Amino acid sequence: MNKKPWWKGKYVLWFFMMLPGLLLAIGILSGDGSGYSNSMHITGELSGRFLLLSLIASPLILLFPKARFPKWLNRNKRYLGLAAFFYALFHAIVYLVKVPVDTIVKEFFDLGLLSAWLSFMIWIPMAITSTDGWMRQLKSTWKKIHYWGYLAALLAYLHWALIHNHWAPALVHAVPVMLLQGYRWGRYFSNRLA
Repeated sequence: MNKKPWWKGKYVLWFFMMLPGLLLAIGILSGDGSGYSNSMHITGELSGRFLLLSLIASPLILLFPKARFPKWLNRNKRYLGLAAFFYALFHAIVYLVKVPVDTIVKEFFDLGLLSAWLSFMIWIPMAITSTDGWMRQLKSTWKKIHYWGYLAALLAYLHWALIHNHWAPALVHAVPVMLLQGYRWGRYFSNRLA
């Protein structure tokens, strides 16, 4: 049996994915002055980047079927998607703890924040059902639930663009997802029609 080295295991990946969050949490709890805006910035960007990696895995396999990196991404896309969710959860918790309730209520229907809450609400059932047990239990329904992830991603990137009124960083993350997923779905439908 050809066992892979320990440093290629999923627990090492999980450690490196959660390390920035652990360091940030330690900084927040120790009161090192990293502050609200730093926490929001880091957790938001990490969530967006892990989301990007999870969504480009399948199309990259189609484009580069023999390349190692797309295969690695594809094997780990569930973990990457969960990391995106947990950094979004961290992001939401920091927001809810640091921002006064009256401000949260007043800003709730602002498009930049509403898009974030909608995206997060879509992610919750996806995160809950991201285990092998749920996949077996839900069968074809599992895919239907997880297809909502594309809408959640668009809403998350819309939040990123609107909340800072700066579209460039959001587009840097959203455009590759849209192009690669467009390629994937275009190829899927052309094969079905052929």
